[in-house]
Amino acid sequence: MPASESEVLVGRRYVERGFLDAAMRLFVRNAELVMAADWASLAERLLERNRIPDAVRACELGGVPLPRERMLVAADASLRRKDVDGAMRLYELAGADRERWAKVVDVLTALPDRERQAIEIVDRHLGGEAQPEPPLREATSKVPRQIKAVK
Repeated sequence: MPASESEVLVGRRYVERGFLDAAMRLFVRNAELVMAADWASLAERLLERNRIPDAVRACELGGVPLPRERMLVAADASLRRKDVDGAMRLYELAGADRERWAKVVDVLTALPDRERQAIEIVDRHLGGEAQPEPPLREATSKVPRQIKAVK
């Protein structure tokens, strides 16, 4: 089926009105005529509805970059709500910095059943960075005094 300018125009209007599935269908069918700004607008609206996989697909089809900052803000909000899995997924897609991954580890270490996941994140995103262990007290050369029992 040949691409249609009119379908692209209708798709734009659908994005404006919030009919994102219909817009996506029309944009995919006429991908060669859809402008990058239209794909970006569709991806933004999809992100507003927390439809991450669809937003990623729209960006891939349109050849536009993911809205990284918007994704990071959404991930930060997820982490504040203790939605660790949602935050991690968004941080992975957006390429979060070390500071954000450190916050994820802080949240995970507050949950005893997420130990393995915290270790994996440290290995993968924090480069295995470990906090320095406090130095052990050195043994003194003196032998400790023994206490004698007195009758």
